[in-house]
Amino acid sequence: MLEAAAAQGDGVGTEVGTLVLALCDGLGNRLMLEDPRIDLATAQSTIWRAIAPALGIAPVFPEVAPGSAPGVAPAL
Repeated sequence: MLEAAAAQGDGVGTEVGTLVLALCDGLGNRLMLEDPRIDLATAQSTIWRAIAPALGIAPVFPEVAPGSAPGVAPAL
């Protein structure tokens, strides 16, 4: 999705990429420090809601089966 946004050539991809990195850094630090006010699901949904409008996607984080990641092929 970020590649598609970057291909538009209007700077949206770069801005969204920077936003994703900043959110992941900040929320990731809170998760690593075991901040009781945030868990993985909250971090995921917060990041998703923040970037969804710029990417034109639904603001609800998609459900992912435990032990898998969206867009990643399972190891053989």
